Amino acid sequence: MSKIKNKKNAAPQKVLEPIGTRIAKAVFEEKKISERIFGYISYDINFVKATYAGKTQRPAKITSLEKGIVGILLIDETSSFEKIGLILGLDVVNDKAEQSILRTAIETLRGFNAIEGDDSCMALTDAGRTYAERGERPDTYTKSFDIYIDKSHLSWLNIKNCIGDYLSKINEVNTPCDDLNLSLEQIKQYAECQAQDVHFPQNRYILESAIWKEGHEASYKVYVCFVQSIASSEEVRALVFDENSNALNPIMSEQINSNPELLAELLENCIKFECEIDKETIVLEGDAVETAKSEISEDIKEAEKQLVLEEENAHKASLSDTSADSSQPTNTTNDKERLHKKALYDSLSFELELHKIFNEDDPDEVWLISPWIRKGAFMHDRGPLIENFLKDENKRVFIAYSEPALNNDGKPMMDEEAEPGIKLLDEQYPNFFYVQLPEFHLKNVIEVKGDQKILFSGSFNVLSFSVSEEQKHVRREEMTLAHHTVAKNKYADFQLEFAEIYASRIRKEIENLEVTSFSNYKNERLDYFLNIDHPEVHKLFSPIEDLLEEKILGCLKEKLYKNLAKIGQELVVASNMGGLNIKDKKRYKTSLESISKELLYNSIDDPSTMELLENNLLLIDAVPEKKIFPGKVQKARQITNNNKRNNVVAVNSSINDFATSVIDGPNPQNKDELDKHLLALFYCSTRRLINKNALVHTYLKNYVVNYSRLYDGLMIESSSNEGLYDITFIVSNHSFKFRNLMFSASLREKWSSFIKYNNTERRLTFVTTQSVESLLTKYKD
Repeated sequence: MSKIKNKKNAAPQKVLEPIGTRIAKAVFEEKKISERIFGYISYDINFVKATYAGKTQRPAKITSLEKGIVGILLIDETSSFEKIGLILGLDVVNDKAEQSILRTAIETLRGFNAIEGDDSCMALTDAGRTYAERGERPDTYTKSFDIYIDKSHLSWLNIKNCIGDYLSKINEVNTPCDDLNLSLEQIKQYAECQAQDVHFPQNRYILESAIWKEGHEASYKVYVCFVQSIASSEEVRALVFDENSNALNPIMSEQINSNPELLAELLENCIKFECEIDKETIVLEGDAVETAKSEISEDIKEAEKQLVLEEENAHKASLSDTSADSSQPTNTTNDKERLHKKALYDSLSFELELHKIFNEDDPDEVWLISPWIRKGAFMHDRGPLIENFLKDENKRVFIAYSEPALNNDGKPMMDEEAEPGIKLLDEQYPNFFYVQLPEFHLKNVIEVKGDQKILFSGSFNVLSFSVSEEQKHVRREEMTLAHHTVAKNKYADFQLEFAEIYASRIRKEIENLEVTSFSNYKNERLDYFLNIDHPEVHKLFSPIEDLLEEKILGCLKEKLYKNLAKIGQELVVASNMGGLNIKDKKRYKTSLESISKELLYNSIDDPSTMELLENNLLLIDAVPEKKIFPGKVQKARQITNNNKRNNVVAVNSSINDFATSVIDGPNPQNKDELDKHLLALFYCSTRRLINKNALVHTYLKNYVVNYSRLYDGLMIESSSNEGLYDITFIVSNHSFKFRNLMFSASLREKWSSFIKYNNTERRLTFVTTQSVESLLTKYKD
C-alpha cells in the first residue's frame, strides 16, 4: 500500500478475489436461507492412480449371414449344413467358395456357443436364442484402464468422475507404488464408475480379468465448506468448492455427505482449524456449553427465528411480483436505493456481505469498528477494498480500534505491518478517518446511504455438531442486524467519539501552521464535522471554526499590509523619480481599490492597516503625472482629493440598501422570510451597517423571543472570548452564527427557554462573511 498514489491513475486491473470470498459467494447461492456457514478447510483427496491391463467381454453386432443362419435355426429349430446353404441361396455342394463362406460363419457362431451339433443336424443353444433375439454376439477385447483409489476411504468409488474435466490438475508422484492387491470384484466396482468402457454390466460390458501394470500416488485439492441448519443444529452438510472450476462440485459434495465417516473426519478437522486460526472460536464441553448458551443474546435468538420463518415462507406459493410490491410499505427512498439485509450472518457470509457493501451497495459512508487491526486481514483484504472505495471523493471510511486492555499480553492492538498502510490512507485520502478509542470489545459495521443507517453487531453464539460418537460444541462469532433506531443512535455516538478526537487533531494542526499557510488552507475533515447536525459536535468545532477564521483573517491582514507597504514604497520612489504615467497611476489606484474592498468585505479595521491605506491614497494623489509632451499644457479634470478617496471604495449601495430595508421592514411571516431577515441581519452586522448594541437588543432579541415557531434551532454558547456569547439560528438549511456578543447573564437566562436543537436529517449550509452576500442576493433578485 506504499504506492497508493501511483496506482490511482493506472488502468484498472481485474483482481482475483480471495479464496474465502469466492467460496462464500458460491456457497451463499446454494445454501438454504436457514443455514449458517460454519467454516471451510482445504482438502487434498489422496489416491492411487492404478493402471490395469483388462480383458472385457462386450456385445457385438452379428453379420447378415450369421443373422440368417440363426434365423433359420430359430424357425426350424434344427437344420443341416446343406439345407441352410440352400435356404440362403448358396451352392455349398459344388461351389467351394460359397461353402467356405458358410462354414466360416457357422464356426464363428460355434465359437461363442450360439449353435451346437454337426453338419447333419445343427440347433441353437439357449445363448444362441438370446443372440438371435438381440441381433448381437459376445466379443472379447483387451485394454489398459485407470482407476483412482483412496486407500483411506475405499468406499469412494467415483473419484475420477468427481474431478471431471480437470484431470490435468491432478498432482501425481512419478515414483511407482506397489500393487494394491485388489480382487477382481473390487476392481469391477471401481471400473463400473470410472472405466465403463471395460466394465459396465448395464450395457453387458463384463470385465473378465485385470492385471496390475503400475500405480502412482496422486492428489487433487478442493475446499470443503460446512453449513449448519439453524432450526436443527445437528443437521450439518458439506459443500465442495473446486478452485479450478471456480464453482461448487455437486457430485463430490454428494459423495462426502453420503459417507458419514468422511464427513465427520473433515468436520473435526475444520473445527480444529477454526480454533487454530481464530482464538475466539472455542470448543466447549460440560457446563461451559450451558453457560455459553445462556449468553446468547435475544437479538441472536430473534434473528434465528426470522431466518427459519423466511425459510418456511420460501416453500409456500410465492406471491406475484405486483402483489409483493404492493404489500411493501411506502418508503421515502426509492426501493432500488434501499439496502436489504439479512437478520443473521455467519463469519463467511459476512465476509461476502462486506464485499457487497464496498463494491455493490454504493453507500456514502462505511464505519468499521473492531478492537484490533491485524496485518493479514487489513493488508490483504480490508485495505484494498477501502482504498478502491475512497477513490470516490464523495464517500468516506471510518475505522476505530481499541486501546489495550489492562491485562493485555503486550501485543499492540494494531500490527506494526498494518500501521504504514493506515498512515498512507490518512495522508492521501482526506475522506478517510481513523481513531483509537478507550478499551472496547464490540465489533460493529455501520453502512450509511442517504437517510439509511445499517448497523451490524458482532456477538457469540453456540453451534452444536455431531462429530463421530461425541457431541462437540463450538463457540464462535456471528453478526446480527440491529434495529434501525439502535443503528441511528450508535451512528450518532460514534460520530461524537470521532469528533472529539478529530477536534483535538485539527485544532493542533491549525495552531501549528504558519500564518502564510492559511491563504489556501482547506480541511475536508473539518468541513465534514461542521456539517454534522449534532449539538455536542457543533460545540466542539465552533471554537475551531472561530480559530480558523481568526487565522485566515490574520493571514489576509498580513498579506494586505505587506501589499500596502510595498505600494507605498513604490509610490515614494516614483515621486522622487519625476512621477507616474497615467497607465501606471491607474494601475496603482485599481490595486488600492481592490485592497479597500477586501478590508471592507472581511470587516478588517486594523488601525495600522487603515492608516497605511489612507497614506497611500494621499500619496498617489500627490505623485506628479508624467506627460508625453512636457511642453504642452493639457486640460485635465479637476477632482478633489476627497472625491478620489470616496471613489476608491466601490460600495455596492444597492445590496446595502436592500439589507437594511429587510431588517427594518415588515416582520417575517414564514420560514423563508425569517431566513431572508437573518441573512440581511448577518450581512449588516458583518458590513458594520449596524452596531452590536442594536444587533443584540433591537434585532436578535426580536427574532429570539417572537419567532421561535419559525426557526428550527437556537443555540446560545459561551464565546472563545471570555464574557461574550455566540448565538446560532438554524432556519431551513442555513445556520447563522452571530459571534462575540455582549449581553447580561439575566438576559442569557431569559433567552435559554427558547433554545431548541435541530432534529432534521438534512445537511446545513453555514452562512459566512464570504457567502452571505451571494445568498442574500438570491432574495433580492
